Amino acid sequence: MTFPFHLLLFSSAARNPFYPLHVSIPPPLARAVPMTSPMILTRSTQARSNVMQFFDRKLKGLQRSFVDAEACDIHKQCAAQMLDRRAFVKRETPIVLEVGAHTGWYFRHMLEKKEFHGLKQYIQTDICEDRLNRNYEEIKHLIPPEVEFVQICCDEELSPNPFGIPEKSVDMVVSCLSMHWVNDLETAMVNIRKVLKRDGFFIGSMFGGNTLYELRSCFSLAQSEALGGVSPHISPMIDGAGLSTLVLQSGFNIPTIDLDRHLLLYQTPFHVLEHLSVMGESACHHQRQPLDRSVLLCAAAIYDTLYKKNDLIPATFEVFHTIAWSPSPTQAKPLERGSGQIPLASWNTKNQKKLQNVLDDMAQNPDDPSLQVKAEDLFNNLRKESAELMAKRGLDTRGFDRNRDGEVREMDQKPDPPFQKTE
Repeated sequence: MTFPFHLLLFSSAARNPFYPLHVSIPPPLARAVPMTSPMILTRSTQARSNVMQFFDRKLKGLQRSFVDAEACDIHKQCAAQMLDRRAFVKRETPIVLEVGAHTGWYFRHMLEKKEFHGLKQYIQTDICEDRLNRNYEEIKHLIPPEVEFVQICCDEELSPNPFGIPEKSVDMVVSCLSMHWVNDLETAMVNIRKVLKRDGFFIGSMFGGNTLYELRSCFSLAQSEALGGVSPHISPMIDGAGLSTLVLQSGFNIPTIDLDRHLLLYQTPFHVLEHLSVMGESACHHQRQPLDRSVLLCAAAIYDTLYKKNDLIPATFEVFHTIAWSPSPTQAKPLERGSGQIPLASWNTKNQKKLQNVLDDMAQNPDDPSLQVKAEDLFNNLRKESAELMAKRGLDTRGFDRNRDGEVREMDQKPDPPFQKTE
């Protein structure tokens, strides 16, 4: 099935929390408070004995059984971006667990690009057994014989040990656009941390609070006008501040969170709703009600009036990408606040401005090797100036003797595992 839309990609740093909620429409089948204290509390069990159940997980599993993998453009794009982020981690991961596989686009990209990173066993989980079976039928001819492929049908928010995997046995955990439908995110994150080895890492993506804000505002206006209130067709979504707090409270270290915004253009609002249904991203609230026809038509008219441009309407998808590490005594720890010895203002301002200009030019022309050489020379000059300044003050300068760029290049030249070699 094809959809009349175009895909544009915008990226920005995830620095501001986004409060708006995510709106989605039921298919035809059926209808974290930030901590004020600097202390981070790590929980090994769920925070509350009674967690409010917003989503019907059985209905979500039923929706995924009808998903068309080729129509999941957002999932495909985010999986490719996650694999690119994974390439920055210079280590092998023999055992990988994918939580909430959906259509399994992460593993598909891994097989197509042959970026295995020492993979020996890949464990894929989802709440829909039929979706898992279809994933296997679609990729079984691509799986190399050296890789063991395992599928487990389970619910990641159950406790304890929903995966049936021994603790501290997995090198990497992946989750691509699935955990925004989990009722108890904290328990799910704790379950993930428990199965990770020491210094293992979690890489995941999930929709953020500004997703489909156009559709949300239009339905709010239409329902307020026709019904005098807003019925529960709006799914709560996490913001950047809540996600960072959640990751730390779940016991992870060194979290990194960034934000991508995907803008899809459709012909009509009804194409937006149809695409959400085919992707398996329709609402699955416990307290769901049929959508009134007059409200639907009113919302479509408001959508066209407020957002239509050049005969197309936009739909925004906000995605948070997260990388976090399982605790280990060997991990690097940040220095104490105020322990810096050299102020940045003491650097040579001319070289600093030159380096910034070269970096700006590299952003426009990333394939120009001369800019790379020029940036390295300027950076080395700044390092020498800092070392000289520290030596004058009688401070330790041994850290400036290391050639970190050379060390990284040596790591990149390590031989690939046997089944990764291409003849």
